[in-house]
Amino acid sequence: MEDKALDTLRIMLGRRKLETNTERLTSDSKKMEKVTLYTIGDVLVCFSQKEKILSTDITNVINFAKDNAHTNGIVLVAMSPPSENVLRVAKSHSKDRLALFHIWQLQFDITTHRMAMPHRVLVDAERTVVLDTFKISNPENQLPWIDSQDTMVKWIGAIPGDVIEVTRHSDTAGRSFYYRYCVEDVNVAQ
Repeated sequence: MEDKALDTLRIMLGRRKLETNTERLTSDSKKMEKVTLYTIGDVLVCFSQKEKILSTDITNVINFAKDNAHTNGIVLVAMSPPSENVLRVAKSHSKDRLALFHIWQLQFDITTHRMAMPHRVLVDAERTVVLDTFKISNPENQLPWIDSQDTMVKWIGAIPGDVIEVTRHSDTAGRSFYYRYCVEDVNVAQ
């Protein structure tokens, strides 16, 4: 399962135009002893070997990444679905480009599913045009929110504060675009 997850991660990062060469790392830190570490390009990938991941595991991974100059993103893969508390902690670190996946979420490329709508982060120039076109002065309060740990948000590498374009297809209306504002947690008022 870990090999398939690594393959899927290489696809995901390749679509973001990031380097996909993979290297296995070793750590002599006691806090990281039940974690298998890799780098895919500049992104740190951590597979927790624990049955249940804890919020302290996320803190340990964040600290390991900072101590070892891994600043271009962290993917943490859990063997079981995370609890609400663990998910809340992961969301609080989303600005650090932390993406928390359950290993089953990385067994296939979700973007190839026929029901998946393409998502992409707008670059600054596109964001300005969209906000001007729709007369949006405060996107955080005027656009619908999308969660930082939403599966498609993690796939495209968005962080809180990004505006995301979602392409929808309808048999009657054709192709249409919707815009979402990425927030740390949609369940918490900002």
